[in-house]
Formats: sequence, C-alpha cells, structure tokens
Amino acid sequence: MLYQKLSHMDNEHQYNAFRVAAASTDYGYTVDVHFGRATEFYIYQFFDGEWDYLEKRSVEPVCLGGSHSSSEMEARINLFQDCQYIIASRIGVGAISLMRQKGITAMALPGDLLEALEKVQSYNEIQNLF
Repeated sequence: MLYQKLSHMDNEHQYNAFRVAAASTDYGYTVDVHFGRATEFYIYQFFDGEWDYLEKRSVEPVCLGGSHSSSEMEARINLFQDCQYIIASRIGVGAISLMRQKGITAMALPGDLLEALEKVQSYNEIQNLF
C-alpha cells in the first residue's frame, strides 16, 4: 500500500512513539478534507525516527451541511483514541474542544501528507522538550 514506509526522519535520536490520523480523499497523498466530512483516515505511527503506515479507517461523515450532533462527533473522535494527533484540512472548534478533552491534538494542515507528518513530528519533538 501507498506510503508503507516513510523513513525520511533523523534516526540518530530516540523519539516517543505516537500515532497520527490523517483525513484524506486521495489514498493518503494529501490532507484535503474537513474532519467532520471525512470518510477515510490514514493512520501512521512515528517511532524511533521512522514513519510507518498502519491502516485506513473508513467512517461515516458527521458534518452534514454545517451541522452535527455532539454525540455523533464524540463517537467519531472515540474511534481515534489510540492517536495522539488528528490532522485534516479544517477542523471545527467544537471538534477541537472534544479532542482536547480526550488528550488528542487537532491540527489543520492542508496539503501534502508527508509535509504535514513532518510538521507533526517537529511539534511533538518540541512538546517533549518541556
């Protein structure tokens, strides 16, 4: 499958392992869809300086015409409890708040998936300095 192994990171250092769910409509090439409208998320894990593709998760959209129920949004976010980060082209404030309550960091990083993963990795590294 696409992006099976992404090993472009520095391998001289040990990094904390973490997972990222990326909302994408083009098989994980780009982060190109709003969190609530996404039907597919691609799950990646960063460990020991390398990215590994884990799986694709298919979901039903929870944002229909700009509205959604809080219980549906919470159920959607619960599907990603094993991820420390969720990235999408856009993420609404309600979803961001629910993610934060569950210990998940939301990031709006539209564009190339590899660039988005590098930004998450840099952010994670900075967070672990403190």
